[in-house]
Amino acid sequence: MNRRLFLAAAAGGALHAAPAAKIDRIAFAPIEGRFHKFVAMNSYDKVPKGHTYGNTLVRIRATDGVEGIGVMGYAAPDEAFEAALRGLIGVNPAELYAWKDGYITGRAPMHAKTLRAYRHLDGPLFDLLGKLMGKPAWKLLGPAVRDKVAVYDGTLYFSDVWFSDRGTRAVVEECEEAWKKGYRGVKLKLGRGWKWMEKDAGLRRDIEVCLAVRKAIGPGLDLQVDANNGYQKDPDRAWRLMEGTAPASLYWMEEIFPEDPAMYRALRAKMKAAGIKTLIADGESVDDQSAFQPYLGAERLIDVLQMDIRRGGFVDNASAARLGEASGAITVPHNWGSQVGGLMGLHIAKAVKAITAAEDDRSTCDVIQADGYEFRSGSYTVPDKPGMSISVDEKVYAAKCAGREKVIG
Repeated sequence: MNRRLFLAAAAGGALHAAPAAKIDRIAFAPIEGRFHKFVAMNSYDKVPKGHTYGNTLVRIRATDGVEGIGVMGYAAPDEAFEAALRGLIGVNPAELYAWKDGYITGRAPMHAKTLRAYRHLDGPLFDLLGKLMGKPAWKLLGPAVRDKVAVYDGTLYFSDVWFSDRGTRAVVEECEEAWKKGYRGVKLKLGRGWKWMEKDAGLRRDIEVCLAVRKAIGPGLDLQVDANNGYQKDPDRAWRLMEGTAPASLYWMEEIFPEDPAMYRALRAKMKAAGIKTLIADGESVDDQSAFQPYLGAERLIDVLQMDIRRGGFVDNASAARLGEASGAITVPHNWGSQVGGLMGLHIAKAVKAITAAEDDRSTCDVIQADGYEFRSGSYTVPDKPGMSISVDEKVYAAKCAGREKVIG
């Protein structure tokens, strides 16, 4: 690390490793995560999510043996990804990012193309840098802005459809379980009429589930809903959904239809006339913060920006949050099918004011050990331990992953 970069890194905390540490090995292997329950389907699924999901673990090691741990995004590794990883061998990890006053502010120009193409690498790289510098990953972004990070349970899918004999009660019971476990916010999946029910019957069930959950748990629950674009090309039913769920006092309505400024403008006009204050949330499929520009400004068409935490990484999610904050929007990064993604959400919310919460898919992975995270009354404490305070269970890795591991370097 040259003197300028060393001073920039050291300004945020003592560097506990040799300044010349460089990346010398990158390994990746398939892993399996497990949800806390059977998860049903959403509007576009062909089958239920089930109990498990697949992902790719990424391990980035520096020359002193310190290792950063993370996962990939939603795509599987390919030859282009392997070639990109080869370009990181021999690089000091601190030189991958731009720094100011000891904090990461962006990506270094020389490596920006690779890190933008594979933004999920922010996970293992922030973990590695935090461990090298003896500071938590969140502190690479800035000082703490909150003591605890609120989360919501994002696993409330179409259990009423899959367990048809129980109907709406199946979703209500899952929400009651989340409430008893300490969650003070849940997100219900809507859009049953897109493919799982006849359109009007699906609309009625969507409304019924929202009202039933509110009645069962009461006003203390933050109730979000996500239609997964299940009302696309159907603005009439989309409005009937918004109008019908108004008594449930929804906190936000997510992806009622694909991002479209004209449709959101028309919807917001109707909401204003009806006095409906539900926030509009969208953006989990956004790859670049510039895509949010048409929805921000004086009229603000999206209130909650939801760039995926792995798709955008730490850097782009922090940048998007600052962009949205200027227009009065908040940011809650999307996360699904990733315990590590959930932890990334906690870390970024710890240090970025406009990121007000994290999405919890309540999943775990037996290969990954997370230490120091405490959940209570709807919020997590985020540890001050180096990096993301995660490690690999080497015995489990040897048994389940090592045989399919690929190594670069």
